[in-house]
Amino acid sequence: MSDKLASIGYIGDELCATGYRLAGAQTFVSDAVADLDELLESALQQTSLLLIGADVAAALPSERLHKLLRSLKPLVVVVPNIENNKALPDLSTWLRGQLGMNA
Repeated sequence: MSDKLASIGYIGDELCATGYRLAGAQTFVSDAVADLDELLESALQQTSLLLIGADVAAALPSERLHKLLRSLKPLVVVVPNIENNKALPDLSTWLRGQLGMNA
């Protein structure tokens, strides 16, 4: 198995990135929204599982976020921040809408 196939990455704030780095994940720290697209593309190229902090997910346009969450290569998951100041996206409501189950 190649390193890319086995790699886990995290993109988000510095505090959470430190914990993920200690756990062995490759980390990408997002300081400004201006470089977020460039940083995100780099992370997507280098990992097979990308964890995105809730603050980064909130900064992305919703269509872009949903496209990322639907992708299989790499798998993308939104994770909460340690400070928990940003809510996770309401994926269950979105999924019910996609399936036509919203009343």
